[in-house]
Amino acid sequence: MKVGLNLWTLLGWSYERRPDVAWAVGVAKELGYDGAEVVYDDGLLDPRTFSGEERAKIRGVGLEIPSVATGVFWKYNLGSPDEGERRRGLEYVRLGLELARDLGARVLLVVPAVARPEVPYEVTYDYAKLSLREAARVAEDLGVVIGVENVWNRFLYSPLEFRRFLDEINSDYVRAYLDVGNLVNFGYHEHWIGLLRGRIAMVHVKDFDAGVGNIRGFRHVGRGSIDWPKVVRLLRAAGYDGFLNVECPPEFYPDLERPRYPEDGIRAARDNLEALRRILGAV
Repeated sequence: MKVGLNLWTLLGWSYERRPDVAWAVGVAKELGYDGAEVVYDDGLLDPRTFSGEERAKIRGVGLEIPSVATGVFWKYNLGSPDEGERRRGLEYVRLGLELARDLGARVLLVVPAVARPEVPYEVTYDYAKLSLREAARVAEDLGVVIGVENVWNRFLYSPLEFRRFLDEINSDYVRAYLDVGNLVNFGYHEHWIGLLRGRIAMVHVKDFDAGVGNIRGFRHVGRGSIDWPKVVRLLRAAGYDGFLNVECPPEFYPDLERPRYPEDGIRAARDNLEALRRILGAV
């Protein structure tokens, strides 16, 4: 398996000025990562602000870009009954797929929907499926796989339901983006990895302290409750041999009150790379 770095680890989730994405990819390369996961949003890193020159510069760093990630689908809900909101979300899917293609990435991370109390669950489910079926046609045209992430969105929390959702979309271009840390509070790795065999397009890694049990429980790799050697063995048994993308910003240090960027981001990137290399070397 290869180890990639999600750039939120270096850049954080918010910033006052537009980050230098090519610089961040270069840092990942210098640290020894095998790849970097580029991120975008609907603000300073809107895909439309990535010029052709910048896209070429990012590729020119010489580090593989296996995937692209974004958080915009929390805001533009692909499972919303509001057509305008869904259309906005689908536009950002298209923009993300185009960015991924231009960077040579194989996978775009997508949050499939965000459940809301005022919307019946089955309505969210049906609209999310409708949106992703439409997005799948664009993904196929561009040659980039949509990776549906399991995340804390109150939606698709059962691995059986998650698999059913993918099967009902029925596209080779819509698969699972498995986030190992996100599932610990709601289920077991054995169930998720086994049931998603053959459907996993990409994997995010972060740890989680089950003793905390809430959003403050996320930790750096090897500093939580996850049995990483077992997870690696399960992934290999399920036929997955791709990237493990570190998504571990410095906020995951429980004793760090206010992270400094980029210093603490670089420290987090280095710590997690060393931990994952040790784990992979021992399995």
